[in-house]
Amino acid sequence: MLIVYPITFYTYLGTLCYQILAISLNRINNNIYNLINIKPLNLLDKEYDVNNNYTLFTFENNKLLDHKNLFVALFSGLMLEDEFKKVGKKIIIVSIHRPDKTFYIHKNIIIDENTTINLYLEKIERHIQAFYDSGYPIDTFHYLEVKMWDLLPKSSYGNFKHKSQIPTIHQSRRNYHLSNINRSSFNSIKPLKKIKKLKKINIAAIDIESIDLMNKQVPISISFSYYLNNQLHTIFELIDYNLLKKDSNKAIKLLFNNFMNNLYRTRLDNCVIFAHNLGNFDGYFIYKGLLELPNIDINDVKCIFDKLHKFITIDKNIGKFKYVFKDSLRVFPVSLNELTKVFEVESKLSKYNQKFNNINMFEDPKLLNQFIKYSQQDTVSLLLALIKAQDIYIKDHQVDIASIVSTSTLSFKIFRQNFLKIDLPILDNKLDKDIRLAYLGGSSDYYLKYGKNLKHYDVNSLYPLAMCKPMPVTFLGESYGPNIKLEEVFGFIEAKITTPKDLKYPLLAYKHNFETIHPSGSWVGVYFSEELKMVAKYGYQIEIVKVYHFSKEDLFTDYINYFYDIKKNSKGAERYIAKMHLNQLYGYFGRRKTLLETVNVYKKDLQKYYGKYTVYAEIDINKDISTLLISSNLDYDLLNEINYELKEPLKCNYRKVNSHVGVMFHHSAVTSILK
Repeated sequence: MLIVYPITFYTYLGTLCYQILAISLNRINNNIYNLINIKPLNLLDKEYDVNNNYTLFTFENNKLLDHKNLFVALFSGLMLEDEFKKVGKKIIIVSIHRPDKTFYIHKNIIIDENTTINLYLEKIERHIQAFYDSGYPIDTFHYLEVKMWDLLPKSSYGNFKHKSQIPTIHQSRRNYHLSNINRSSFNSIKPLKKIKKLKKINIAAIDIESIDLMNKQVPISISFSYYLNNQLHTIFELIDYNLLKKDSNKAIKLLFNNFMNNLYRTRLDNCVIFAHNLGNFDGYFIYKGLLELPNIDINDVKCIFDKLHKFITIDKNIGKFKYVFKDSLRVFPVSLNELTKVFEVESKLSKYNQKFNNINMFEDPKLLNQFIKYSQQDTVSLLLALIKAQDIYIKDHQVDIASIVSTSTLSFKIFRQNFLKIDLPILDNKLDKDIRLAYLGGSSDYYLKYGKNLKHYDVNSLYPLAMCKPMPVTFLGESYGPNIKLEEVFGFIEAKITTPKDLKYPLLAYKHNFETIHPSGSWVGVYFSEELKMVAKYGYQIEIVKVYHFSKEDLFTDYINYFYDIKKNSKGAERYIAKMHLNQLYGYFGRRKTLLETVNVYKKDLQKYYGKYTVYAEIDINKDISTLLISSNLDYDLLNEINYELKEPLKCNYRKVNSHVGVMFHHSAVTSILK
């Protein structure tokens, strides 16, 4: 029995009131627009970019509005501007800007001077929901930027070609989180054949160190470790200090050029180079450096990054040699020190010295020598740990860690190769969209952090346990009507839900105004059948509207039992690996169907991309180049509006891409069972 004693009555009462207030304020904030008129956001700045032909509006969210209220106030402010009132169609996109990153809150859309607030909200609603669900590290937006272009005339679009039309580049299209899917057939996910003799992929390790220079982190060294002919080698490049003092940009370019020349001389081929945290600073520096190499064709440098601007892979052919940079932190999400402990290899011999972060280090030969030794240790330790991990995975699972990009793709490849026995059908777009409504995530509560005479219970492996239940597999069809018996259904159900009048703790989740709540009363939602059967036992009334029937299969039990036994009976690296894969596989099935790709663009051409493709993110490389994360599928809503405005079809040679994966119903089922 668990007993919690409050410190004092007043402490408990105050904390309880605070919790109720915090929850209530957000509810009030989401619905208050129905009761009062929201005032427009305050315009701080307006600037026309002559080179890129857009107007940039900067608005202040001084009242810290959120969710729907924020976008009502934002669009109200935009409607006051002359650029909005100008006759004709415009393209707009809303973002939060940071010094080196731009987070797009919603996709690029087309508006005109007659667009109402309600129509604007209708256009962005689905994308706003995706933004809040994507884990962006921003809760309330203090400043928002709106880019607005006038719609280009047809002649500006007519000859525009996407990079994928170039044969050598067309092959590079891929989804950043589906590197293990066989794209020759998109109607199902098939088991993979085991490779009898798996040839190890060459791997190396890279690390970039930086210093603070005028309140900006500047790269000053590159350490690169690799094995050649069974001997460990390390390349170390240090920035030219004298040039750094005169021109930091030239010094950085020279540093990277020298490194790439030395890398080429190693004659390493088909090498995967791991950086521990490529997603942030290291990846940006490497990608920027590659794009600024002399005589570079920007279409020859490819990368995959996510909506949070974190690099996943970077690749470039240099001469006849191919190099691929990947993030080892995505595969093993622990610190480098922890990683070396897990795989029992030599770790760092010295700790980071804060004096390394100051340019004055170059004036102290002893300190500079310590810095060089410290920098070289990182890549050696990382390489030794990854080689140990590579050997373990090849021996135990017949999978090379250099062939994947993340923990979830590693788990998925092991599952497909060693445990999947049937083809997993892929949902079409419409069905995926409908059933995705049932994916609401788990629930959590928080309590006072105080107790006395407590008993502690650790319930482990809840998600793996839920995965051992029967999973929906093949879509069998739909049926309608309230006469369907809930106990005879397996699949997903659209139903009118009514809670018991005496309900104290609501059980079912519901998505409302971009957030998940647990309501009481009545509403219509889509849920996994097994979750509805459970809440029906507690008095919930389920009035079935529509049923999506599925067959059921035991998909994951063998996989779960295999890794759970290893976790229970092993120590060290084997236990760490088993625990990691128990918790990573199910999340893979919740991936969205949008096929994403990156494209390097000269800024003078940005407007053409914003007028044709859904743009999810933009990374500023330099004054001339940006990298866009876009949907490989043409945005037909945008194109249809453009065609209507231009009075004739806009020809485009880029084919529409079919959806690639639609198995998120397994993810919805797992989270539903867990709840």
